[in-house]
Amino acid sequence: MADTPAQFRPAPSYRWVILAFGILAYSTSQFARQNYGGVQKFIAADFNLDRAALGLLGSVFFYAYALFQMPWGIASDRFGNRGVTALGLFLIAVAMAGFATSESEAGLLFWRCAAGVASAAVYVAMAGAIARWFPAREGGFSQATFAGVGGAAGESAAFFLLPVLAIYFASGWRSATNWMAVAIAAMAVICLVFLRSAPPSHQATTRKPFPLALLGDLRLWCYAVVYMGFMIGVRNAQAWTAIYATDVYITAHGYDLNAAVVAGGVLVTLAYSLLGRGIGVPAAGRLSDALVKRGVPRMTLVFVWLTIIIILFQLLSMQVTTIWLVAIIACVMSIAVNSFPLITVLVSETYGPEKTASVFGFINTLGQIAGATVLAASGYLGIALNTGARNSLAEYQGIWLAGMSSVAITTLVGGAMFVALRYRTPSAQVVASPVP
Repeated sequence: MADTPAQFRPAPSYRWVILAFGILAYSTSQFARQNYGGVQKFIAADFNLDRAALGLLGSVFFYAYALFQMPWGIASDRFGNRGVTALGLFLIAVAMAGFATSESEAGLLFWRCAAGVASAAVYVAMAGAIARWFPAREGGFSQATFAGVGGAAGESAAFFLLPVLAIYFASGWRSATNWMAVAIAAMAVICLVFLRSAPPSHQATTRKPFPLALLGDLRLWCYAVVYMGFMIGVRNAQAWTAIYATDVYITAHGYDLNAAVVAGGVLVTLAYSLLGRGIGVPAAGRLSDALVKRGVPRMTLVFVWLTIIIILFQLLSMQVTTIWLVAIIACVMSIAVNSFPLITVLVSETYGPEKTASVFGFINTLGQIAGATVLAASGYLGIALNTGARNSLAEYQGIWLAGMSSVAITTLVGGAMFVALRYRTPSAQVVASPVP
């Protein structure tokens, strides 16, 4: 089936349909990333996993996810975003079913790795499609809504829906995960039917998605470094916020395990996913579009959000146990760490929509490796710094401090690159198909 058959010539308003199904596809990918997040306590109990093992379980996904960003991105720009997205969703369903049938920690790690390979296809492919379908004046809002709402829906399913299914409707986390795998396979078919790689007026593919000359462009490396900061923040916040909230309910408020898992899931779903990512991130994208019209560079907001991430990680390292304060921190943290679509927009504005998936795939590879590395180290740091502490919340001090210091480093390096770019002569830049 061609992307735009002769009998189907979508109007420009079809971009909203593309955005809607892009959100659907990304929510599925996001659920695959976090599918074990809301039921970590149950999986840890079944397999006797400690904080370090849980951190490894999260990071192995993102190493695979990182390594396959650029191959999927190049395939998307070379052959079309639509088919790559549908294939990725189908492979996610297969990996989810395999994860649900695992009988050992090695099996869990294998299927998490497979899910990472499959999930890598979705975000870069749809980011490229949205860059083609939406005009530059709507770049911030469209990319932020795609990532924000899609991420919120996927996280909600992982943090809240999956635990509720596992506890109240299915016969445990395995059965609930299999139910979701069937739903994901159905979404793959739906997306294949409704998605289109580009409008009729825009080319859907390109022969040279990533010229090697781009590696000499300092702008590319500046975007990559600051994106690493966002990904470090995202990985730590996503992986540990739900289980931290659960432990707050257990340690500071006396909840039993099942009640704490559900309460923690509700808090993270409402504050982090729905309010922060689902509403706050699209608003931040709209704000960036408005500020650009008034002459404020998008990179200014990038550094503002990175600074907020650093401050919030520092607050969490102080063992916050007041529920309303945990909720506020989770909400603002979600907006900050999930404002990474600003980098996608910068890539599209700098290198053109036809190269967005492949160039962003390169940036996302570096960012995901950085995020996965810090995530893997965070669990070990949590254990190392918990030397005879009074409660389990002390294990999180190392986790939050690892995130804070790593984001601070990338922010400083990225800021230095940005300053260097501002003072470079135009002749020193690599010309890389900027958008007119």
